[in-house]
Amino acid sequence: MNKSIVAYEVLRIIDSKPLFADDHYSRLLNSVQSIDESLQISKHGFFKQLSLIISKYKIVNGNIKIDAIIDILTQNISLYCKQIIHHYPSNENYLNGIDVVSYKYIRENPHNKIWNQTLREITDNIIATKNVYEVLYQNAEDCLTEGSRSNLFFVKGHELYSASDSEILLGITRKYIISAAENTGFKLVEKKIYLNEISNFESAFLSGTSPKVLPIRKVNSVVFDVENKNLRKIMSDFDQIIEKDIRNFKF
Repeated sequence: MNKSIVAYEVLRIIDSKPLFADDHYSRLLNSVQSIDESLQISKHGFFKQLSLIISKYKIVNGNIKIDAIIDILTQNISLYCKQIIHHYPSNENYLNGIDVVSYKYIRENPHNKIWNQTLREITDNIIATKNVYEVLYQNAEDCLTEGSRSNLFFVKGHELYSASDSEILLGITRKYIISAAENTGFKLVEKKIYLNEISNFESAFLSGTSPKVLPIRKVNSVVFDVENKNLRKIMSDFDQIIEKDIRNFKF
C-alpha cells in the first residue's frame, strides 16, 4: 500500500523567472485539497522553493517540477523542488507542426494533477515507438479529450473547439489562450470531439507549459493546416502574454 500521494506542478522558467507562478500555486493547492480539504500549502513556502532552486542552479531557461508529497497517514505535506529535463519544440515543429496519435484512456479525476508513473511509462513508450510528439486521450465514446502532457484545441473559422471542462485538466496555458482568443473575437465551443469527425476542423494545436501553442500537422492519419491564419494569430497573441507575465513578475 502506498503511504504517500504526490501532487505536482511543472513550471517553465524564462529569464530566471517562473511563468504563471500564481496560477501554478493555486492549482497545486487545489490538487492537494482534492485529497483533503483541510490540507494547506504555504504560498510563501512555494515561492521560496522556486527562488532557491533558480538561484542554486543559476537557471535562466528551463523547467522546474515541484512536488507536494502528502503522507496519507499523518496528512503532513513536504514540498520538494527540482530542475527537470525539458523538451521544448524546435523551430521546425512550430513551423511545420507535429504528429500525434490517440490512445484509449479515461482520467478518473482530470482536474487534479496527481503523478501516475504507470500511465507515464505507457505514453512515453507510445511516443517513442510511434515516433510522435504526443499522445491524445480517447475516451469510451471515442472522443478526444486532452494530451498526456497538454491540452488540445481545434480551430474552424473564428471558433476554438475543446472538450468540456469536466473532462480535462484545466491547463494554465489553456486558460490564457482562451482569454486572449476571446478578446480578439474568437468563440470557445466546448463539445464532444469525436475522433471520426476531426477532419471537419481546419487546424489543431496543443497547449502546455513546454509546447506553448504548438500546431498539429497530423492526428493519426488526419492532416491539418498548420499555416492557418487564425491559428497563427493565437500563437502570436499568446507569446505576448508570456512576455508580459515574465516582465511583471517579482519574487
